[in-house]
Amino acid sequence: NKLNMRDTVKLYLAGITSPYSYIDSATGIIDSLTFTSNLTFSKAPSGTYYLVVKHRNSIEIWSKAGGESMVKGNTYSYDFSNDSSKAYGNNLVKKGTKWCLYSGDVNQDGFVDFSDMTLIDNDAYNFTSGYAQTDLNGDNYVDFTDLTICDNNAYNFVGTIKP
Repeated sequence: NKLNMRDTVKLYLAGITSPYSYIDSATGIIDSLTFTSNLTFSKAPSGTYYLVVKHRNSIEIWSKAGGESMVKGNTYSYDFSNDSSKAYGNNLVKKGTKWCLYSGDVNQDGFVDFSDMTLIDNDAYNFTSGYAQTDLNGDNYVDFTDLTICDNNAYNFVGTIKP
């Protein structure tokens, strides 16, 4: 029930009707213990939006069907970790007591698949370390553990689910 490291996420507010255009965005650091980040959306007018979460090696997550009501200038909290239904299509995985993003979409194409595994395998072969996109478990080393996470999610056809 903790992250191995603090990490950056990008959040977008998307319209609730097709083509679901992005209205505003914010970047923040997710705390490894509290799973929180303070983000401000300053451009979007009051209305109903989908929250879209993008992370360097996880699949993109959209908030629940119908979106969320936002009032410009107000502080807003949305917790994906306490209930899978907070994500569109319940597209989260339970680890311990938290609902989490699926990891493994290294190339950010919306699917965890062989192309992601190839990138991880190449970095593992080259003993890549540090803050790497292919380090799925956040231990600062790209190795068989990261490849296993990706392989399991690819086997289960994990991908982005959005309206």
